[in-house]
Amino acid sequence: MLTSEATEVEIDPIPAYGTPDGDPVDESVPVYGTPTSPVPPSTDRPPLIRRETLAEKIRRATGGAVRLLGRRTRTDDLDWSAYPGLTAGDSADVLAGIRLDDVLARTDEVLSRVRGALEAEFRVHWWANTDVEALELRWNAWGGESLLRDARSATWRTTSGLTSIEDRYLAARIVALALNHQGFAEEALERHDDEWVMTARSAEPPESLLELHIGFSEFELSMTTRAVLAFEDEPEFRRRAQLFTHGDR
Repeated sequence: MLTSEATEVEIDPIPAYGTPDGDPVDESVPVYGTPTSPVPPSTDRPPLIRRETLAEKIRRATGGAVRLLGRRTRTDDLDWSAYPGLTAGDSADVLAGIRLDDVLARTDEVLSRVRGALEAEFRVHWWANTDVEALELRWNAWGGESLLRDARSATWRTTSGLTSIEDRYLAARIVALALNHQGFAEEALERHDDEWVMTARSAEPPESLLELHIGFSEFELSMTTRAVLAFEDEPEFRRRAQLFTHGDR
């Protein structure tokens, strides 16, 4: 269901996009959060850029004061600014979750399906702004560096948009159908004069947010997944988390 401000818009089933006579979509597509079939390497996504945001630089500069404050909030003698997760007690969930490489592959698949669905219906052409693609470091609750990162995709745009209300509703319905097959839920649609904004969140962790802007002159598509651990950081995460096993309560 798409929600638009205070009103709700029912999404009726529609014929599958880009198939002869509206044949239904192959229901064998794995659901988001379940074991998936091997995904071939994608050529759509350039290498990610590991960068530190302005907010992170500010927090690094003031990290000493924040760490002192964090120590005062704990009754143990541990320096919790060195905790590798985000909040006390989340290390087990992090280790049980999927890893960054899997998240990136899944992001490629989800965005590719959405682009393909809209391209098949509206004959639009996509290009990627790779300058905004990044893996951004997360900070824990005590002002220290965690080992978790937010993975933000490139922003995909088209060379044309949609002017009619009917076409915009159709675009939202098509994307909702594609995302449902990828395990997304909580679709919402905000209608503004110049553009409509559709958002959808993953039904299973880690938290992923997809945003689609439907404007007069272009589509804009991106996806962000929060607080994920890379395979190469797992040994260090386990080592640091072990130091807080007895104080993590």
